[in-house]
Amino acid sequence: MPTNTEAGNKPASEQVAGYLQQAIAHHQAGELQEAGELYRDILQAEPNHPEANHNMGVLAVQMKQPAAGLPYFVAALNAAPARRQYWLNYIDALLQAGQLEEARQMLTLARQSGLEGNEVEALAVRLEDSEQVAKQPNADNQHTSTGSHPSLQEINTLVAMFNEGRLTEVASLALAMTVQFPLHGFGWKALGLAFQQMGRSADALAPMQKAAELSPSDAVAHNNLGNILSDLGRLDEAEANLRRALQINPNYAEAHINLGATLYDLGRLGEAEASYRRALQINPDIAEAHYNLANALRELGRMDEAAASYRQALQIKPDYAEAHSNLGNILKDQGHLDEAEASFRRALQIKPDYAEAHSNLGNLLKDQGHLDEAEASFRRALQIKPNFAEAHNNLGNLLKDQGHLDEAEASYQRSLKIKPDYTVAHSNLIFTLDMKVGEDSSSLHEERKRWDAAHAAHLHQQRAHTNIPDPERRLRIGYVSADFRDHSAPKVFGGMLTRYDRSQFDVFAYSNSKGQGDRFTELFKQNVTAWRSIVGVSDEAVAEMIREDEIDILVDLSGHTAGNRLLVFARKPAPIQITAWGYATGTGMRAMDVFFTDPVMVPPNEKPYFTEEVRYLPSVVGAFFNEPFPDVNELPALSDGIITFGSLNRLTKVSAEAYRVWAEVLLAVPRSRLILKTPELNDAAVRERVAGHFTQAGVAAERIIMLGKSSWHEHMQAYNQIDMALDPFPHGGGVTALEGLMMGVPVITLRWPTVVGRLSASIMTTLGLTDWIAETQEQYVALAIRKASDLQSLAELRQQLRGMFTSSIIGDQVAYARAVEQEYRLLWQEWCASV
Repeated sequence: MPTNTEAGNKPASEQVAGYLQQAIAHHQAGELQEAGELYRDILQAEPNHPEANHNMGVLAVQMKQPAAGLPYFVAALNAAPARRQYWLNYIDALLQAGQLEEARQMLTLARQSGLEGNEVEALAVRLEDSEQVAKQPNADNQHTSTGSHPSLQEINTLVAMFNEGRLTEVASLALAMTVQFPLHGFGWKALGLAFQQMGRSADALAPMQKAAELSPSDAVAHNNLGNILSDLGRLDEAEANLRRALQINPNYAEAHINLGATLYDLGRLGEAEASYRRALQINPDIAEAHYNLANALRELGRMDEAAASYRQALQIKPDYAEAHSNLGNILKDQGHLDEAEASFRRALQIKPDYAEAHSNLGNLLKDQGHLDEAEASFRRALQIKPNFAEAHNNLGNLLKDQGHLDEAEASYQRSLKIKPDYTVAHSNLIFTLDMKVGEDSSSLHEERKRWDAAHAAHLHQQRAHTNIPDPERRLRIGYVSADFRDHSAPKVFGGMLTRYDRSQFDVFAYSNSKGQGDRFTELFKQNVTAWRSIVGVSDEAVAEMIREDEIDILVDLSGHTAGNRLLVFARKPAPIQITAWGYATGTGMRAMDVFFTDPVMVPPNEKPYFTEEVRYLPSVVGAFFNEPFPDVNELPALSDGIITFGSLNRLTKVSAEAYRVWAEVLLAVPRSRLILKTPELNDAAVRERVAGHFTQAGVAAERIIMLGKSSWHEHMQAYNQIDMALDPFPHGGGVTALEGLMMGVPVITLRWPTVVGRLSASIMTTLGLTDWIAETQEQYVALAIRKASDLQSLAELRQQLRGMFTSSIIGDQVAYARAVEQEYRLLWQEWCASV
């Protein structure tokens, strides 16, 4: 209370703010008498004070005297007619006072003034229920329970308890109401809503269906029924009920939001966006609508718009943890890593047990190379939410990158146990198994077949293709990838989008790359016949798009890597479907017709393992390098006689066995050293772990030079310090080997008994350098020793390699494209002959 002022005395104008603050504090503490005295003191000084009048009205309602509060609400609205809460509480008081005609008039006036929303709809429903009660022959002014309907007092009591969060009591009273008044909708609706809010959507369904049946013109009942059906995964039925709610009340903003959420879950993102925008036309101040719109825009790849919508949600609701977290994801995708981290940490400051934000922060820390911190974030997310399938998957990705493949496999398996239809986790499991020592081609392809059986086989559509079966006509080739950007994958398939024979082929690119793209994206856009963004478009819609484009041959460029759209191929939208290049290891899908490879990658005796028909190309890859390499220098060892080995591969490809063999090489070649360069080595803990592999084997730590992330040009210049490369196993290098060869650095490789372990062997075979291929780990060590002992031959090869590379089928982009197109034509002729 202000100094030197007694309660009951009229405050001076400058003291009103202090009185109001203290009155509200008493009010919030439940000290209603003290609050009332202070509000009255304020109204003595300022009779038209809006907040004091409004709060006196609220106080009267809380003291079960709603009629006494009505004059105060009128005074508050006269002073501040734009205050939404004043309207809501006034109409509520009219209902509780039984003044139904006045309540209807005020509700109509409020809506004409632009007042909409879930609370308004709830008041409208209460008004309708109360009017039904009043129309009963035995209704009376005392609101007693009589006949076939609940009293207005009973309705208001339930509403008040629900607003106070007393859900168990609401459910109990509502159940009793349905027994006493089985043909009145309110009890059923209250019971269904209470169950839904308690997380018991299955129990909520029948009561809410009954409520909608008994009150067919009740928009709120249909909206709530739609939400319950959505919770249960019955999305088509949910959509129908939400559209019914909007037929009843087209300006029901919350129903538009809920319809948008259902359409989002159905994969109809464009329609979801339209629903959210309609909700915001009705009420631009709904933070959840801005948030949901942002989610849809993000899935559609419109990152700048999505970020703006998240920020709009946060302007309205600054403590919206989910919006902070998802804005962080956008900022991460855009490369604003410091801002992204700040957003994730702000979300966790607001909501410390927000598992999704811990997982998102873990992904950011992983991308920054802070692997130990990332692991702690993922494990914290799982401590909070043990059945969080996505966090198990993310932890698996991290463990894979750390080389803990057994643990990574276990994480993916846990993810799939929780969420059996989680195709991403299953593809990640396949990718990880490819890197494990001890796996063979047979077992690896059995896992791919299990993926097909679990996720894809049932989607195969036996629809006749309408493509004209003319064996010589111009063909339409479609390429599907998430990597039409600055990424390693286009460095082996880029020529197919830029060097194709335009007299014989049209090329359609179906891009699943999020974000704005880069110079590679623009290059591909400029060269292809047609560019289609499929980000956020459902698999079924993409398949239909491909049919409408009349694609003759559809080519998957991702395999089981991130961003793949294999479930589009599962629907068989094109007559001929091929997997090649991006992750050319086979998909296991019966809907995929052909796998492009070569006899080194897949020897003839292993063809039966594949569901696809294995077709051989002159080389499994063609190199697409569209920016100049640094010059090739003299062999570094010529200057000091010290051999420098090197590997610029991702550490996830380097097994413990590979580290052991590399240590043997270093110990056998005196004074030799090893350069390792990859972004993961920015992390001190990772460097320590890597060094441990060598020091434990007796190699001095100073002989291991570890370099982290840099620009591509600087990355290539690292080869100027390397005499020969050491290929990892069981997952060999690919693009890394190609780049090293262009820099004059040959690679010692081990032919491994799986597809991914033979890529470097394939490259070296195509170049005629089979003497660099070892068949066993012992041969690998012996080969490194022998090559290191002949510096003159090594120096001569260094100067010849770039020319050998560029004149080969690998380095000649046009020749490689013609070879592939010859195979396309042959496949097409075979298809034409079969129809």
